[in-house]
Amino acid sequence: MNIGARVSRGDSSMARKRRSSQESSESGSKGSKDLKIVSVQVITRDKVLENSRQIALLYLIDRFGPLHEKSLHYLIKEIQDLGFDLGYKFNVIGEVPFSQELKSDLVALLYVGFIETESNIYRKIRTTNDGKDAVEKKKIPPALAEIIDKNFEKLRNRTSLLDGQLDHEIRTRMRELSRKRKTPF
Repeated sequence: MNIGARVSRGDSSMARKRRSSQESSESGSKGSKDLKIVSVQVITRDKVLENSRQIALLYLIDRFGPLHEKSLHYLIKEIQDLGFDLGYKFNVIGEVPFSQELKSDLVALLYVGFIETESNIYRKIRTTNDGKDAVEKKKIPPALAEIIDKNFEKLRNRTSLLDGQLDHEIRTRMRELSRKRKTPF
């Protein structure tokens, strides 16, 4: 009987712990057990083809690619500074521009298969054959094409320089990692 009493006391102790944890969780956050419905916009090829900003981005990747995502942020910031507003808002931190909207558009283009990242260690972005077809089907704003044509050499040189620097940084990091793996201590 002692054994049975111990088991029942253990059960009641565990039951008390469960009850107290449930009560504390319910009092702490009453809405935690509620069903939350979040609407997410579905990305389709048709929606991307209707979005002029994403098509302009695809055009720029096709024209200047393959290039690193960081170089693409610089490129688009510079195009906007030249006078063509693509609609991206940039935060500049330590002289490095970044746009969350641009990042989201890149994810959309990747999702529908219009762009891809290279499989090597550099992971540069480039257009796929489907992306090239989409660029050919859609019209690019004439003002954007004019700015690109007028400043192509300057923009291409800038993106090539940035890509070269990023490639060098990646190679240096890879060498450092391989050295660390070889040393036993």
